[in-house]
Amino acid sequence: MKATVVLIADDEVENYGRKILLEAHRIGKVGFEMTRLPFHVSLKQPFVVPSLEEIEDFFDEFIENVSSIELNFEELVVYPNNAIGGEPSGCLSIRIRKTIELDHIQKDLFANLEKRFGPCPAPFDDNYIFHMTVAIGKEPYENYEKAYDILCKNNYNRSFKFHKIGLLYYDNDNILPGTYFCYKTVELKQSK
Repeated sequence: MKATVVLIADDEVENYGRKILLEAHRIGKVGFEMTRLPFHVSLKQPFVVPSLEEIEDFFDEFIENVSSIELNFEELVVYPNNAIGGEPSGCLSIRIRKTIELDHIQKDLFANLEKRFGPCPAPFDDNYIFHMTVAIGKEPYENYEKAYDILCKNNYNRSFKFHKIGLLYYDNDNILPGTYFCYKTVELKQSK
């Protein structure tokens, strides 16, 4: 089993992401796999956990020191991806500007995970690019490129405040459709 910790979109960001997803689907038939989870910004890609109970205890302790955070959206990007069941496909996401505050939350998460569980490797730990996925699935990569070619012309420079944090759970290590969900969400303290 795997899990990860994510910043959860509020209604405004959720609606923004869904609108982009629908436009992408109308253009490129990318599907709606992304709607299995709330729109979110991952702090780490899914990693193997000893048990759901242990990672939930960790999550409850970790979030005590995390406050709401403003994230700056930058641009739409497209890239090949095989995250859903290991099959070649694509992904559309909005890149998030890495800030000192966001970097600090991620480094704190990594350090606390290692202190509690030992090494918890996940893809891209060393070169993670913050993003909010808007479309992912099992459709051919060309479908995502087709949507990107049109949607990339829009302006994605916006700032949104994220007030929730979530724990995502993956029952299958291959992240097959229908084997993962948002297990828990918590309101964050208001930032100063």
